[in-house]
Amino acid sequence: MASKKGMAIASLLLRLFTILFSAGCIVVLILDKAPNGGDSNVTFRDVIGYKYVFATAAVAAAYCLLLLPFTMYRACTGKKLVRGPFLPALYFYGDKVVAFVLASGVGAGFLDTADLKVAYGDFLELFGEDFKDTPLEGFFNKGYVATALLAGAFLCMAILSIFSFPQRPPTDATNKGFFFR
Repeated sequence: MASKKGMAIASLLLRLFTILFSAGCIVVLILDKAPNGGDSNVTFRDVIGYKYVFATAAVAAAYCLLLLPFTMYRACTGKKLVRGPFLPALYFYGDKVVAFVLASGVGAGFLDTADLKVAYGDFLELFGEDFKDTPLEGFFNKGYVATALLAGAFLCMAILSIFSFPQRPPTDATNKGFFFR
């Protein structure tokens, strides 16, 4: 079994990677623009699924930034900053909730991008145009990139949720478990 210091360092690295992936997703979404005929541009604010991807990335980054000082202290000193059951419970339940929120954001981003590409492609075929010749192709491809970055954040958070599982108390020969005493 890995040492506690090694687990704390791995947890710190995974939290940092989650922040980086989430921040990268947010940056790609903010910079993703496509011309929309006149003077206006299509941005992530115009696609509901991309708004949700943005929100889930922001929630994950904020959650990891909130717990980063506690994780850094534990990785550096090997001791807990806050004693008691509150912080382990926050790690355990918070990591699970944020991982599921990220998973739903990944699903929404990929499915919304695929659905909109097909819908716009079918619409343009009615007028005899090819979807690949439009600026919306690049817009949706950047949506795929942002969602892939969010998938990386989900993967890091899912591994973190495994690490945050509460440790079982050591058992001795007389205590065989909950059912067999």
